[in-house]
Amino acid sequence: MFRLTHIVLISSLFAGTAFAGDLIYRPINPAFGGNPNNFDYLLGTAQIQNQHLPDQGSGGGGGGVPNIDFPDISIDLGGATQPAPTTTPLAATNP
Repeated sequence: MFRLTHIVLISSLFAGTAFAGDLIYRPINPAFGGNPNNFDYLLGTAQIQNQHLPDQGSGGGGGGVPNIDFPDISIDLGGATQPAPTTTPLAATNP
């Protein structure tokens, strides 16, 4: 009986893979090779989801540069000081 349950268990594991098929990519968007009849449906759902309200009479645009105040950046080097860079004059290669 014990051997029969093992055989049934192992065969059931392999039976599940027998029904698996290949995954096939089918594009929906007509811009990427999908069915061109989907264009009206996709455009309609995009317009329904659009929550943007256009500016009234200003002709578009954002209204100028935003005022962003970034905090000062401080880097802690753990008390170590950074040595000053040394500059050496270039030696002439042609005498």
